[in-house]
Amino acid sequence: MLKIYGRRDSSNCAKAFWALDELGVGYELIACGGRFGGTDAIDYRAFNPHGKVPTVVDDGAVVWESNAVLRYLGNRYGKGTIWPPDAAGRASADQWMDWGATAFVPAMGKIRTALKAEDAAAAEAALKALTAHAALLDRHFQANDYLAGPSLTLADIALAPAVHRWFLVPLARPDLPSLAAYRERLAGRDGYRRHVAEALS
Repeated sequence: MLKIYGRRDSSNCAKAFWALDELGVGYELIACGGRFGGTDAIDYRAFNPHGKVPTVVDDGAVVWESNAVLRYLGNRYGKGTIWPPDAAGRASADQWMDWGATAFVPAMGKIRTALKAEDAAAAEAALKALTAHAALLDRHFQANDYLAGPSLTLADIALAPAVHRWFLVPLARPDLPSLAAYRERLAGRDGYRRHVAEALS
């Protein structure tokens, strides 16, 4: 059985858990990271040198980095479902996954760090950058139901934790109705409710 090292309250792990649910793939969760520790252990670092979660071990394959995990799961178990079967479709999902990892998610991280430090000036600056990314998503969803086409793909799963947390930012934010409607579409999926909305703060 596929094993996944991680924890329920990790946004990166949440993506893998949700993808596995969508694909109907069973797994054994090995609690690791955060309050569980274990990521500095020699045996863990032997297959994940960065000491982060999640790590998936599946039939001899070892995969770390959450978006790489998603792509692995899509390629192995989900072509034609949440992972498009054609190169153009996969590229469409890939570009949003990469944009999320390099733009939206880091901007979310900066504002969360500033809020935790109670640094009002840094929080306002971070909010400005984050709002620009959220507004871009809002414009996209004015004409699209999902990130990479008319149905859910790995791109949506990859960005979902950051989208969820956008609506939790305790500062004045612009009304982005198309992004809000997108979140409601995601909330119609059991995996989103279980692994994102209910597990992440």
